Amino acid sequence: MIARHLRSLDLLATAVVILDQELRVVHINQPAEVLFGASSRLLEGSYLLEVLDVAEEVEEMLNQASSQMFESKRLQCDWQLPMRGSVELDSTVSVHLEEEGVVLSLELREIAQQRKADREVHQADLTHANKELLRNLAHEIKNPLGGVRGAAQLLDRELPSDELREYTQVIIKEADRLQGLVDQMLAPHRRLRVMESVNIHEVCERVRSLMLAEFPTGLVIKRDYDISIPDLRGDREQLIQVVLNVVRNAAEALAGEGEIVLCSRIARQVTISKKRCRLALDLHVIDNGPGIPEELRERVFYPLVSGRPQGHGLGLTLAQSYVHQHGGLIDVESRPGRTDFLIRIPIANGATTP
Repeated sequence: MIARHLRSLDLLATAVVILDQELRVVHINQPAEVLFGASSRLLEGSYLLEVLDVAEEVEEMLNQASSQMFESKRLQCDWQLPMRGSVELDSTVSVHLEEEGVVLSLELREIAQQRKADREVHQADLTHANKELLRNLAHEIKNPLGGVRGAAQLLDRELPSDELREYTQVIIKEADRLQGLVDQMLAPHRRLRVMESVNIHEVCERVRSLMLAEFPTGLVIKRDYDISIPDLRGDREQLIQVVLNVVRNAAEALAGEGEIVLCSRIARQVTISKKRCRLALDLHVIDNGPGIPEELRERVFYPLVSGRPQGHGLGLTLAQSYVHQHGGLIDVESRPGRTDFLIRIPIANGATTP
């Protein structure tokens, strides 16, 4: 019987409502409470169509289910939710014949969240592809680059005048610059991670000090920390590099003149790359700059993609690689006047498979 499994519904990531044949609420799980902005005590025993303003097609689907006109049906439409207004939901209703009679299960997924979950999976696949691309590209560049630099050094010694040596010095300096880029490409794969207990606010304070020293005038970095967040298990140096790359990206977008907010929060019962996580860190890096150009928003984590002429386009790619090595995700929402990078990492003992 469904009644035996009501408690297990709270473990699901999606909102589930159990209805009797009269469309009275028998049970709602925790994600449904969050979605509706109401407790189970308030809703259970009430008629769903009386407490929620549903679209006509949803009401028709529920009535048909109550009359056992189908076993399962799916519909995408807007729901008017008390606390949030109009929200587009993917709604699936299924009919179950139990000892106590007809029971309906209504499963609700936010379309926006589903798209975001799909984007996370795509991002994870992209990170793996980027890693292989960068590794192969770096090795293909490294060997001939060393030959070019060595030949330029030999030629530099044979040239008769300083004027001619200026050209070989350009070759040597550019070869060194490219070598630096290659080293950055290989950085995530060279060093073994050192896992330890890490306080994310110590990481943020370290980055904040570095950035204020780099941009001593015009840049304001505010703190909005939830100090109750427990330590997470991770590689301290990698996490510093992640936050540093994202904050530096924001500071450069602001041209050193503007405001950045470091905001830490706890996220509960979230899904990261199809894995359920009971507890996770959400670190937001928010700036009030011009925003990411629309044509770059879907590609900001791609290697060698940069919105600045002097940028090499590796900072966010490396940050993404490090975050994924910690089982987390990094995402961004941007509009003129507000860009919000979200770094989400599971906290120790919080990750569970679905």
